[in-house]
Amino acid sequence: MIPVLSRAQMRAFDKHAINQCHVPGVVLMENAGRGAADVISAIIEARSAGQPGAAGLPGHAARPSPHPSAPGHAAARALWPATLPSGGGPRAGSVPPPPNGRRDVEDARAARVRAFPVRHVPSPGQPATYPLHARVVVVCGAGNNGGDGFVVARHLLARGAEVQVFLAAPSEKVTGDSRINHDAYVDLGGALTELPPGASLVPLEAALAEADLVVDAVFGTGLDRPIEGHLADVIGVLNTATCLCIALDVPSGLDADSGAPLGAAVQADETVTFGHLKIGLLTPEGARLAGNVHVVDLGVPDRPILAQVGHVAEVIRKETIGAYLRPREASVYKHQAGNVLVIAGSSGKLGAALLTARAAMRTGAGLVTICTWADTARAMESRVVELMTTSIDPARMEATLDAALAGRRAVAIGPGLGLDDRARAAVDHVVLGWDGLKVVDADALTHFVGRPEALATARGSLILTPHSGELGRLLGRSARAVEEDRFGAVRDAVALTRAIVLLKGARTVIALPDGRMFICMAGNPALATAGSGDVLTGMIAALLCSMEPSAAASAGVLIHALAGDVWRARTGSDRGLLASEIAELVPGLIAALAAGVDPLSI
Repeated sequence: MIPVLSRAQMRAFDKHAINQCHVPGVVLMENAGRGAADVISAIIEARSAGQPGAAGLPGHAARPSPHPSAPGHAAARALWPATLPSGGGPRAGSVPPPPNGRRDVEDARAARVRAFPVRHVPSPGQPATYPLHARVVVVCGAGNNGGDGFVVARHLLARGAEVQVFLAAPSEKVTGDSRINHDAYVDLGGALTELPPGASLVPLEAALAEADLVVDAVFGTGLDRPIEGHLADVIGVLNTATCLCIALDVPSGLDADSGAPLGAAVQADETVTFGHLKIGLLTPEGARLAGNVHVVDLGVPDRPILAQVGHVAEVIRKETIGAYLRPREASVYKHQAGNVLVIAGSSGKLGAALLTARAAMRTGAGLVTICTWADTARAMESRVVELMTTSIDPARMEATLDAALAGRRAVAIGPGLGLDDRARAAVDHVVLGWDGLKVVDADALTHFVGRPEALATARGSLILTPHSGELGRLLGRSARAVEEDRFGAVRDAVALTRAIVLLKGARTVIALPDGRMFICMAGNPALATAGSGDVLTGMIAALLCSMEPSAAASAGVLIHALAGDVWRARTGSDRGLLASEIAELVPGLIAALAAGVDPLSI
């Protein structure tokens, strides 16, 4: 299990460790800061050696740059790893640093358009050779995140780096454990410049112009208000810097729960988070601001504390999904392999039905039938080989649907079905009335706009698969509002519908009626292609034939995302993937996961 914690849960984790386990807060701060310093040290060393920065860390593989080196210089390489244990991939659009380790403004901007892998770092133990040759600027706030920054600064100073700390507040505002680490850094000879409100930021700008990297330690997970004024200006200066930016715990200004920026927010290249992943780091916007995420432990056993404070979500693991994919019995026949009905398609939207049905076949369904309107069924006859078709007669709607539903294990309904009155009648009859396993997508979801609570009365089991626009329409809010609080929106949808709700997008979220949530860390922008969601719907319907609904949803999402990652690893591109190609990759992915093999290593 890879737990994900909310702001309140992480605060409770620290409190329990301090009050019940008697681990002093200053020890937790030291462990956090030292762990971050270890990660930063390894990145510095890798950059100095001309290797990909994060690839120098345990568990990372290097990837050579596609850019040729200039005459007389060692070949520059991209900073980002090729693959990670979490199923992440290379940063899309990343660019290599020049030999001096600095980038111009355009290169810095391009490097921050990327995919966002996550790596857990269990006690890395100073994985670098000292002394470190780097100019490091650490920008601290007055709170605990600033205290973490002072620990990082002290360790990097001790390891030979040239360190300069800027405190974005008067020194007397620093108290408690942070004050202890402030004083330790200063009394050991560390350079400190105070930047209280009203002070000029020119010294910070000048230092950043000469720095190899900057550490953001202004605000951590405790921030719950918009950043304004002086501190917003400080963050603005950080975001104009062309050196590498590494945030501590979360990028300053990021809401640790929703992943939305609270006014100004730091856009980091790397984030070292402490103890556990924070849920706000796993939204598309949170991931964009955080970059690559490294999780370092706090030097305390997790299990007894997590048992007390809980966690808000879990990351879907390849090992877990592999355990769901059991080998078939030698005697299995097609009906036992899975009998799926796809109720989809209409004039001009044949492709949606075909993509859904073929994806179900590629995911292992033994028998798949497309149920659609008579004119659409006739148009499909010459285009289907392994698939069967049956027609819906609007004059005998219920009778023809019931006949099509007889004997089915699972139903996928909605892609391209239409938004007219006859489609609504068909959707209501199947979604609300049929007592079976149903994946509800696209047009079928839209038919419940204005009455989403009706889904709570449905017979059987429902898996809803909206994107942010569809979920927004169901909830009566904009797609932007959904994206600003994806976890809150998906929880609201579950409360309203009592269904499993799968919110598609970068970092797809699955929420269950029992309160559990799962997050997919795999996938990349290549999956942003027409029909991709139809393929996912068919995959989940097929998996429902052999596993529980929550497992089928998780397995479908991860396999679908990994298809995008495998395709990108083979082609090197983050675009151009066809939805039909996703389905073609599924059998190999299932085989690899069932065998316990990382598909990205093949």
